[in-house]
Amino acid sequence: MQVETADAIETAIAWQLRLAEADEAGWAAFVAWLEASPRHAEAYDRIATADRLIAGARFPEPALLAENDNRPTRRWLLAGGAMAAAAAVALAVVPSMLPRSQAYQVATRDGERQTIALADGTKIELSGGTRMTLDRANPRVATLNRGEALFHVRHDQAAPFTLKVGGVAVQDLGTVFNVTRLAGHVTVAVQEGSVAFQPGDDAVTLRPGDALSAREDGSEVARMQVAPALVGGWRSGRLSFTGQPLGEVAGALKRLYGTDVALRGALPGRPFTGVVHFTGIADRDVPRLAELIGATWRRDGAQWILEEQGANAP
Repeated sequence: MQVETADAIETAIAWQLRLAEADEAGWAAFVAWLEASPRHAEAYDRIATADRLIAGARFPEPALLAENDNRPTRRWLLAGGAMAAAAAVALAVVPSMLPRSQAYQVATRDGERQTIALADGTKIELSGGTRMTLDRANPRVATLNRGEALFHVRHDQAAPFTLKVGGVAVQDLGTVFNVTRLAGHVTVAVQEGSVAFQPGDDAVTLRPGDALSAREDGSEVARMQVAPALVGGWRSGRLSFTGQPLGEVAGALKRLYGTDVALRGALPGRPFTGVVHFTGIADRDVPRLAELIGATWRRDGAQWILEEQGANAP
């Protein structure tokens, strides 16, 4: 433990000397080091406190030192002044530029919904079976860990709202948009304004009525069209699908109402296009879905089972 503390102090001293000339990447690396362990922050605080004491002390001017003064000692005094200056810069910049992350999670169970109001004025509506990671220190970033959510973003050109989904990112350009993360795939649909999918040189801009699906790693991107009024339609039970596999339809039923629908045979991967109105009453919704896709249905306890017609025929 003592060795670990000593190492942290040595690293903290090195950071103090680097921060005065650090660029944006350097500051990011410094904050990452601070957050890696509570001992790092403690060590840095000790060094910063020591440097403030050094800065407040009065040292003899070089001209007043005797000719036979010990030269290494003089170099140490000059270094101490440099460290004090670095400490002053660090203390002034870190709190204002790079606030420490205060991450927290919100989640809904299947059949449950929740609306979150962020400090910046953004509102997020979570569908059932959804989990998100947010940051109290920076309400302009969020991560969709799983499920589906509708975002009403207060636009800020200086600090765009960025949503991370797996290995991809969606950045607000002033908009209302819906994002789904399910079984390794991401779907984005825009109701108002516009968003940038994978912001950067190769960004794809989506506007009202535009939708996009892709794998979580950003590959297999496919663009689609959807009626803007149907974006976020899960809130009223109106779901629009454009070539998505039936497995996603069944997944939507489970998230929205907790209805457990098992698809047999080739049904999970069969593409489905259409608008479905779900009521939340399984006795109505499941037989209606089976009729739409040409399948048979039966109930096994709490689970509904859909199979291709003729699958059990002799």
